[in-house]
Amino acid sequence: MKNNNNNDTNKHKDILFIFIFVLLIALIVTFNYIVDPYYIFRDSTINSFNNVKTHKYSNKRTIIYSDIKLNSKNKDIAFTGNCLLSHYGMGLDNVAFFTIPVAKVDEVAQVIYNINKLAPNIKKIYWGLFYDDFWNDKNDEVKDTLLSLPHNFFDFQDFINLFFSYNTTKYSLVTVRDSIKNHGKDIIYVYPYREIAKKVYNNNFSLEHLNKIKEVKDFADKNNIELVIYYSPIHITKKIHLYEKGQWKTNQELKRKLAQITPFYDYSFANDYNSTPLDENNFNFVDNIHPSNTYNNLIVNDLLSDNKKIGTYVTKENIESYLNKDTLMLENYIKDNNDLVEKIKNVKYLDADIKIRRNDAV
Repeated sequence: MKNNNNNDTNKHKDILFIFIFVLLIALIVTFNYIVDPYYIFRDSTINSFNNVKTHKYSNKRTIIYSDIKLNSKNKDIAFTGNCLLSHYGMGLDNVAFFTIPVAKVDEVAQVIYNINKLAPNIKKIYWGLFYDDFWNDKNDEVKDTLLSLPHNFFDFQDFINLFFSYNTTKYSLVTVRDSIKNHGKDIIYVYPYREIAKKVYNNNFSLEHLNKIKEVKDFADKNNIELVIYYSPIHITKKIHLYEKGQWKTNQELKRKLAQITPFYDYSFANDYNSTPLDENNFNFVDNIHPSNTYNNLIVNDLLSDNKKIGTYVTKENIESYLNKDTLMLENYIKDNNDLVEKIKNVKYLDADIKIRRNDAV
């Protein structure tokens, strides 16, 4: 009788353990779904709970194909490329955004190929390029790697990546912590040197990646996909940095060769948005290469519009006059802003952490 009682007790303990284990998994899955640190499941947020998406760009490679599988239905347009443009809060029903941080050309090419596999309904793809996409140095290294695409359907690994992985759970916890800490309000800072202090351009540069762009363009044409290339917005300070580091001519040569492959829209050309100082009154840029949410939305809507007002349309016919004008405007700006130029020439790695609280930060 005593043995039977012990067996019953052990069974109850086993059942209790299994119940607690299953409950714990369910709680983690539900928690990650509700917090949604990557903005995968919804554009809206819960006030003071998950508003401050501190890690919305982090570790995106791990979930990029899961994202495409979930969010390509009923879409006919997609954005991809580096993380300079995003969709957060825009609610565009027919437009998907599959951008990944610090993306290199080969990585984006692979994403485009797999968008076609997973979402053949998407027939227009906007690819955002940036000069640093063609560079590989230690400051561009990322810890996560782009995964292969073993299946076209949503599988167990997708479930783990989105709902139960260490990274997703970590970012969910950080999102909740920062949202509660800041009462659901983004404390918005401007980083005047972040994306120039970290970049040294100490490796040899090659334009061979342009062959990959040509390859993707041919692939798109064969699959009846309209591939629209755009050159991502950068602030005047980044352009000065390229100039002072001896990279400006190469940057312009990149555009020259790109124009031979395909026309493109350039959002780095000097305008009222990217030429104002990166100070507490700058509402267009977060740092030297990342537009603010407001400017981001303007650019996305401009790209989607038939009447573009911000981007400059560049072709092989107008490329030379355009490059000459761009260089002249930059050199004139450099002559008129000696103090800023000297600061950029002498910027140190630690200057990347300098931040200025924006005037509208709550």
